[in-house]
Amino acid sequence: MIMKEEGWHQARLAREMGVQTTWVSRVVTGQRDTPVGNAIALLGRVGYELVIRRKIDEVEVKRREFIASVATATFVPASNGNPYSNPEYVMLLSDRVEMGLYGSGGISTLEESARHLRRVRDSVADTKDVRLLGAASQLARQVSRVQYDARKLPQAQESGKISAILARQAKDDSGQSDALNELSSFYSYGQDGYHGERWARQALSVPGISPWQEAQGFVSLGRALGLLREKRHSYAALEKAQEIGSELPEFERARLTGNVGVAFYDQGDWGKSIAAFQEAVRLIIPTSPLLGANYMARQVQAALNAGLPYVAAELMNTLSCVAPLVSSARLDGYLGEIMALSSPYREVPEVRIMRQQLRTLLT
Repeated sequence: MIMKEEGWHQARLAREMGVQTTWVSRVVTGQRDTPVGNAIALLGRVGYELVIRRKIDEVEVKRREFIASVATATFVPASNGNPYSNPEYVMLLSDRVEMGLYGSGGISTLEESARHLRRVRDSVADTKDVRLLGAASQLARQVSRVQYDARKLPQAQESGKISAILARQAKDDSGQSDALNELSSFYSYGQDGYHGERWARQALSVPGISPWQEAQGFVSLGRALGLLREKRHSYAALEKAQEIGSELPEFERARLTGNVGVAFYDQGDWGKSIAAFQEAVRLIIPTSPLLGANYMARQVQAALNAGLPYVAAELMNTLSCVAPLVSSARLDGYLGEIMALSSPYREVPEVRIMRQQLRTLLT
């Protein structure tokens, strides 16, 4: 394929790759194969990148099934030898980062995803290609989520701002709204209601947003207003979000419900937060162990805050089975907080067992 696209003979391809012409001849005629690692190195010498992606003609599968689905190796030609200037390649990277995050957590993909973002930023510095800018924005947004899950909050906020800027340059209203909502979430997580409200209102002001984005914007606004002690306005925004989100697909509805639970938790409304987290876990645990484990941990926290140690202990039994499947600094932080919250109940037999499970998970 490379010889045909470049107009090369076997001798030219061999010279560019730094191998013998006889080796190329044997590979072309099927007499010899090469390990994947060697293939990646050789392809890199002639400006190509090896990428794994799901077959296009397969039916849509849930994220967890996607990880195990049949994959196809394809060659993505790189412009000027730089694959990061190829919008399709950058989109594939974004999908890969997202898959790793929702499958196993942010810690496992933190370093790799940040490296990809640095390289993409260099590639888009002077570009006018709106497809590349849009793809780069999406990658930056996924990287910001990874950094947030790894509890690298300043980095997540910076990547979120990059995503919003790139989306605006690409004239991508949808991507801009998503990035602004993520920013609001990151600042609210850091207990900064002022900036949380600012980014949420900007997200809601973007024209032509989807029902998911509108619902998420109201959740972000409700959470920020709660931090600013504007409880009545906060609850109105959260109610609006749930009304809009009632017809969303299951995965989006689960994320929205979980975020509503977080907003109620921040305001000390333990009953509402427990109910929201319970529904979010029910919807999402088969699809994303990461989000399911995090929402379940928040549910345990809410139960302990509400003075329900037996409920917390029962939930912890399930969480102890799910938590080892993911690698999340955010989840580790929640588990540490559960240990502290459960201390007053440590003489209760069920809680004593729960704390032993926590120690195992934390070590």
